[in-house]
Amino acid sequence: MRILTIILLLTSLSAVGQTLPDSIVIISNTYVNNLYGSDNIYRTDNYSIILEGKNYFLKGDRIAKSKILSLLVELTNQNNADNSLAKYGIDTNWIKNNPAKLLSIYFDNKRIQWNEQQKQFIFKELTNLANYNTVLNYYQSSGNNYTMHNSYKSEFIIKFYNKEKISNQIKSRKYVWGYKMPWTNLSGDLIFNYNIEIKLNNIILIKEKTKETLENKRLLKYLVNKIVDNYMPTLYIYSAYTYKPKIEELKTDFEIISFEEIYGRGRYIWDEPKTIKVVLKNPSMHNNINLVFLASKQGNTIYSRDSIKKDQKEIINRIQSIGFITDYLKNNPTSKLDIYYFNNKGINKYNINIINKNPTEWKKYDTFLESIKRYDTAAIKPSYANENTIRVSKEVYCGCNFRFDKDYIEKAIFFEINDTTKNNSVWFLLPDNKVLLYLMQGDKVLNYNYKEFGKFIGIQYPCKLFDIKGQMISK
Repeated sequence: MRILTIILLLTSLSAVGQTLPDSIVIISNTYVNNLYGSDNIYRTDNYSIILEGKNYFLKGDRIAKSKILSLLVELTNQNNADNSLAKYGIDTNWIKNNPAKLLSIYFDNKRIQWNEQQKQFIFKELTNLANYNTVLNYYQSSGNNYTMHNSYKSEFIIKFYNKEKISNQIKSRKYVWGYKMPWTNLSGDLIFNYNIEIKLNNIILIKEKTKETLENKRLLKYLVNKIVDNYMPTLYIYSAYTYKPKIEELKTDFEIISFEEIYGRGRYIWDEPKTIKVVLKNPSMHNNINLVFLASKQGNTIYSRDSIKKDQKEIINRIQSIGFITDYLKNNPTSKLDIYYFNNKGINKYNINIINKNPTEWKKYDTFLESIKRYDTAAIKPSYANENTIRVSKEVYCGCNFRFDKDYIEKAIFFEINDTTKNNSVWFLLPDNKVLLYLMQGDKVLNYNYKEFGKFIGIQYPCKLFDIKGQMISK
């Protein structure tokens, strides 16, 4: 059987005019990430395979000729340049005509209720072959970049020699993880053939193991899931159409600018159920001020619209009476202020917990401070008794550490300011018209320089109070 295999391989090679090489040099390069994100060579390993008589040898060890022949056959495979879906057993005609069946493959169907608008949108994308080609390329080229936990890249170069001249050469991509393909030959052609790395591994026993490439139904499932996930933000926008009749009840008091389901959690909500974001406008608002209604799903509908209709005048008037804020907006017409209204209040429990915490948490911080007081005069202090640990502990247990009463902070109003240069800030208007600057990112907030609030670059949490005229005050 082994002799028959070699004869068949030799016949295949003859058909494409490929002769056996005198020698093969396999170069394994390892690169390391430098401070600027580029590649520095870290290590090079060379494997020289020499033809002596009728046998190949690597460092004195005999390499079966069938392994060399198998590698050469894969290099000369006529389908190497083809990276079409059909090559991997995907029927493109079936894709164009079966959007519903494709969607049924999606693994997380319970995440979305799939109204008609969502289906119409995703059916169009699931029958668009360009999406499949994009995701296939992503799948095969994943692992190109260094990560926090991966600082090395690999690269393989295979050179074939006849009479001391290179007769053929292929080079893999540089990869952190994933496949070695596409390979590149001397003519600059890209070669897509997973079998090349299998045959290479049979020769030099590469330690790393690459997962077998996906094909047929397994690949189709992967592609469909990635396509749907890629369009998830848009699907969340269309999700709100389920509640469009309820949202349109707001037309009696507002112009509806936009509506969508909130995608993700973080700054505004955390463990709330499905939440619909409706951006509203009416003539009482300044040009660059909007009212953002975040309405939670309740049963088959969303939270009542009556509360925002009833409270909107007072909320808008109060925000627009903050002199230093409105002056800034007038002088900076490209800036935008969004007032948030959570179901039936200007603030929600999540944001109260972030900026204020509660008496139980405050006590934890006080207990921590008491525990390290005894080290004030000690020559040697424990590692946790330092200024940075105290600061972090205060933020974790006390938020801004103003320790507002529950009844007081529940009457606050959350608002956010953005400008075209990516400056962003989060504020709270308190019941007595003090204004709390909680979060900021960018170069400045309003007319205040970033450095006035701390030494940190990026997002910072000033927790500064202002009066209605914009003067910083204490509690």
